[in-house]
Amino acid sequence: MQAEGAVQAEAMIDVAFDVAGGSVAPGYAPALLAAIVDALPWFAATPQAGVHPLRGSGAAYGELLLARRAKLVLRVPSARATECGALEGRSLAVGERVLEVGRAEARVLRPSATLHAQRVTSATPDGSGFEAEVAAALAAIGVASPFISGGPRREQAGTRTIHGYALSVHELAAEASLRLQASGIGADRALGWGIFVPAKTITTAG
Repeated sequence: MQAEGAVQAEAMIDVAFDVAGGSVAPGYAPALLAAIVDALPWFAATPQAGVHPLRGSGAAYGELLLARRAKLVLRVPSARATECGALEGRSLAVGERVLEVGRAEARVLRPSATLHAQRVTSATPDGSGFEAEVAAALAAIGVASPFISGGPRREQAGTRTIHGYALSVHELAAEASLRLQASGIGADRALGWGIFVPAKTITTAG
């Protein structure tokens, strides 16, 4: 039986695009989302659809310097994967920068005993409140695994400030791992929050 609030793993997939553009400004996510929605109008209205945070490192002038093999990765319902091809060859205006989108590759979700999210939103002002939120969210999708919250995260989305924490969930059985990846945790998935990916395995001492 599927847990309340869970999304079937096979219903979600990652679509990864080659991307080039050098760098993007801090707080790039709303502009990137707007550019994606311009090409994929259904994206913003799809509850579990998300945009993975871009990989890169901080540059001296404050921008995110994209990794050499950076990818633009969308987590979308499997039924929408083919439609994501509309992004291929697009030039996405992200603030004052432009990202050139290359070919797409569909990637099925794969189980991992440990999953990590760079950032998960929180409606509470402190870490203990966040942990209570996480416990409730995991219970809602039938996942009973230990987790470790990381450093605080903050991002400006227009006039709205989003805050939360990094999060790792470990000792996951394969089915629970896939379910968590498909469902995610928290709000603002389309801005890169609450998206889980496989990470180095963590175990607790017996």
